Amino acid sequence: MKPFLYLDNWHEAQPETRFDRMIAASGMTIERYRTNEGEFPDHTDFSGAYLSPSFDGAYDDIDWIHREHDVIEQLAKADVPMIGLCFGCQILASALVGRGSVFKRADHEGGRGEINLTQAGSADILSTDLPDRMYVFHWHGDEVVASHPDIKVLANGPGCDNHLWRWSRGAVWGVQPHPEMDDADLTAWLEQNRPRFEERGHDVDGYIAQALDAEPARHMLSRFLDLVKTGKPVSALAQ
Repeated sequence: MKPFLYLDNWHEAQPETRFDRMIAASGMTIERYRTNEGEFPDHTDFSGAYLSPSFDGAYDDIDWIHREHDVIEQLAKADVPMIGLCFGCQILASALVGRGSVFKRADHEGGRGEINLTQAGSADILSTDLPDRMYVFHWHGDEVVASHPDIKVLANGPGCDNHLWRWSRGAVWGVQPHPEMDDADLTAWLEQNRPRFEERGHDVDGYIAQALDAEPARHMLSRFLDLVKTGKPVSALAQ
C-alpha cells in the first residue's frame, strides 16, 4: 500500500492527539514532514494526506507556507485524498480555491460550541452518519469562505459559516474545529501553550473547563482513514 503523508505544520512538537494515535494504529506506513523546518515530500505517490494545525496563517508570507501551497496543488493533481484541520483546513482552501478564500475574523472563536450539518453534510461520505448538531471545541481566528462554488459547506454554526467543507473537484476535506483532540488532549495542548495564549489575552483555565471529547465528530477522521485504506479511486471517495 502507498504511504500516508503527514504534514506537521506546528512550530514545535505538540502533545499527541487521538488522531495521531488513530493514524499510528491504522497499519499504514507514514511519511511525516516538519514543514516549519522546510521538510516536504519529493513525490506525490501517497494513499492520502493529513495537514495539521499551525499557529501561522495560510495567508502569511513565509517560505514554508508558499511551499506548502505548491505541494497541495501537486497532491491534488495526483488525486491524493486530503484532510486538513484548522490551519490545514484553511491552507487547503487557499491552495485549491484561491488565496482570497481565507480571511481573518473580526474575533477569535474559542471554546465549546455547536456545529450543524447542512444538507450537503448529511449526504457526504465523511459526515453522513453524524448527528445534525454536534458540540466541538473551537480555536480559530481565521475562517474559510462559505460562498465559493468550489466549496461545499458540510457544517456551519452560530459563530462561523463554514466549519466543515469539501472541495467540489475531489476528495479533499477541511475541518475547522478540533475533533482530533479529546478532552485530555485539549487540556495538554492548552497547558503546553499557556504562555503564548495568555500573552494574547486568552483565559486558558476557562478554555480548559470547556474541553470536551467531541466523540461524534471524531468519526469524520476515522471515516477518512478507512476510505484511504480502501485504495478506491479518488472520484469514488468524493461521492
